[in-house]
Amino acid sequence: MLFDEIVQYLEEGSNVLLYRQEMYQVFSSNKGENSWAYVSNPRKGKTAITDIVNVLVPGRVTRGLSVAQLLDVVNDFARESDDRVVIWIDNFEKVNKRTLEYYQDLAGMGNVSLVCNIVDEDIEFIYPSFFDDYTFIILNNTEYSTSRARSVNVKFTLLLLLSVFTFLLFVRVELSVVRYLVSALWFSLLMYRSFYYITR
Repeated sequence: MLFDEIVQYLEEGSNVLLYRQEMYQVFSSNKGENSWAYVSNPRKGKTAITDIVNVLVPGRVTRGLSVAQLLDVVNDFARESDDRVVIWIDNFEKVNKRTLEYYQDLAGMGNVSLVCNIVDEDIEFIYPSFFDDYTFIILNNTEYSTSRARSVNVKFTLLLLLSVFTFLLFVRVELSVVRYLVSALWFSLLMYRSFYYITR
């Protein structure tokens, strides 16, 4: 059973990565611990960390606290808790660079484990080495690896093709004079940079 496998790895002190699983069903049907919290949208950042604090430390005033202070509250609770603190994070592929730092801090805490679930196979995870930097056990590893191998980042190839097309178009229009060739090259480099910033 999936839940038994998760608990086994959590007891060993590992983090767990699930791929395309119904995490909330597993969490809600087996929630018996006061030291477990569930995050449905990790991209919310401070709101998600506030929700974690509200679940772990009911009644704690969180208004006006910074993210660093909220993380300190979680860390203090984890150090004082007899049970392992488990943060269940659904839709983990939606994190961005800023919010990923919060989950890196959580994963680095001593008595805290993360159970992450990647649901959408079309979204490229922003920092794949996150799962290598922290000890993550991937439960359905073959399905996850197959899906990740299929997802190829073609953004830079498309940007390069757009730049070449822009260059050829500009040269075609202004081919009569050599200085326009230099201008075309300069213009295509500027367009590449512009396309790059637009897609970031």
